[in-house]
Amino acid sequence: MAWWRSRKRDAEDNPVTEAVPEADSEIGGSAERAQARGSQPSAVPNPRAEREAADSLEMELAGRELRHETTAEQLLLGPEEEQISEVERWHLIKADLAEIDPDFITDLEQIAADARDEAAPLDADRIIAALKNLDIRYLVDENGGIVALWERHIVQVRAEGPDADILVLRARAYQTVPREWAERGYAAMNEWNRTRRFLKAYLGEPTESGALPVFGEIQVPVRPGITTALLEELIDCGTAISGTFVEWLEGELL
Repeated sequence: MAWWRSRKRDAEDNPVTEAVPEADSEIGGSAERAQARGSQPSAVPNPRAEREAADSLEMELAGRELRHETTAEQLLLGPEEEQISEVERWHLIKADLAEIDPDFITDLEQIAADARDEAAPLDADRIIAALKNLDIRYLVDENGGIVALWERHIVQVRAEGPDADILVLRARAYQTVPREWAERGYAAMNEWNRTRRFLKAYLGEPTESGALPVFGEIQVPVRPGITTALLEELIDCGTAISGTFVEWLEGELL
C-alpha cells in the first residue's frame, strides 16, 4: 500500500491531535541532531572490526589493572599522606622537563599552534572522515558516490562543480507524491522554503509511474577551502535537517 494511503487510513482509525512543529526550529546539540536524523539501518557485521574491538578491550583491561596496581602502591603511603592536585603535579612535571630541555614546553606549544584547523580543499576522503567522526554510517557506490541511508530517506554527500569545490548534501525521501497531489506537493515545498532555514526543498521530475520524487538539498561553495570543523558542522546540520524535513513532509501531505 502506498505510504500516503496507509498514513491516511491510520489517521482515520486513530486520530492524531499532535500539531506540526512551528516554523524555523533550530537543532543545536549533537544529541538533538542525532535524534532529528532518525534511525539508520543496522550495520553489516565486520569480523575484522570485531577482532580489533576485542583486542582494544583486552589492552584497556590490562591498562586498568596496571593503574590499579599503581593506586595500591600509593595507598601504602597511608591515609594521612598529603596528596597533590593534578594541576600541581603537571607544574612539577613541567619544571622537571624544563630542567632537562629548556625549549621543550615552547616547542610543544608551537606544535599545538601549527596543528590548528586550517582550510583545505574538499575531497571524498575528507567527507568520509567527517561522516566517521559524526558516527554516520555510509556506503560508497561503484561510481565513488557517498551515500548515507536512513529508514525514510537517503542523503548523498559529495563535492560537485568543475573543480569539485561545491559541497552538496542531497536528500531524497523514499516516498513519492502521486501526480494527482502535485499541487498540494508544490504548496508544501513552498511552505518549507518560506519558513525554514538551510535546506531547499523541491519536487523532481516524474518517475516512470508518474509519481513525483521529493528532494531536500544544501549547496555551499568552498573554493577557498574548508576547515574540518566547518565541514563536520555542515554535514551534521544538513543530515539532521534532512530527517526533520522528511518527518515534516509526511505530516503535511497526509
